[in-house]
Amino acid sequence: MPDEERDKGFNRAKRAMPLAKPLASTNEEQVYTSPFGQYLDAVVSPAEAFRGAQARPRWLVFFLITIAVFLVYTFFSMPYNIEAQKELLDEVISTNGDTMPPEQLAQLEDYRDHIGTGFMGQVFPYLAVPVTLFLYLLVASAGLNVGVGLTGEKLGFRNAVSIVSLASVAMAAGAVVTLVLVLVKGDVYVGANLGLLFPRWPTEWYTRVLKGFASQIDIFSAWSVYLFTVGVREVTGLATRRSFRVVIILWVLWAVLMTALSYFGFAH
Repeated sequence: MPDEERDKGFNRAKRAMPLAKPLASTNEEQVYTSPFGQYLDAVVSPAEAFRGAQARPRWLVFFLITIAVFLVYTFFSMPYNIEAQKELLDEVISTNGDTMPPEQLAQLEDYRDHIGTGFMGQVFPYLAVPVTLFLYLLVASAGLNVGVGLTGEKLGFRNAVSIVSLASVAMAAGAVVTLVLVLVKGDVYVGANLGLLFPRWPTEWYTRVLKGFASQIDIFSAWSVYLFTVGVREVTGLATRRSFRVVIILWVLWAVLMTALSYFGFAH
């Protein structure tokens, strides 16, 4: 066969061959049309959800969803919280009432009778939800940004806010599960944390400290650590082990802070 005819046959065969499609990159960013769908996808496909959050930040929407969940939790759990506070004061009165001055005892009984009324009882709990969560968002984002920066990688505050707001799906899930347990049991002393292993009203200071720290350890805090780790890894490219090291150190610091606040009565 002459060379010219052989070349023509090769060219015809080449044109007839289908072009191979390039393989999709494993780091291809997922495009989400619905922020709510992306929020839920953080449960089943967190890596894709965090890559999508980096491509199109929707931290405010994620944050508002979490606030809405906690407002619903507050609304339905408030009667049980009021009952728990009155139960605690009844125990204090029955234990120490005989040794209290009459004026102090009367003030304590009056305070007990007015729990859950007025601005502080009916309005303030709902105002505290967005304020508390916003402070959490700022502190956690700042800590995450600094922590990642100490590894030599650059995260940026905006990306940190996106990670924290999307990872809050674990907090929201914890609130939903806790609310179900509260409604079923009829008591706010429920949950999945290790604090339940301690007495309900510990008296010794060291028991209160241990219970405060143990109360930070549950399946949902472990899930949050996992989501933070995935988020840092996907956004910065840090190895999983280094991402986890940053997140677990920040979580321990946060748990110590919450333990201190719980000890002095500023957190549960």
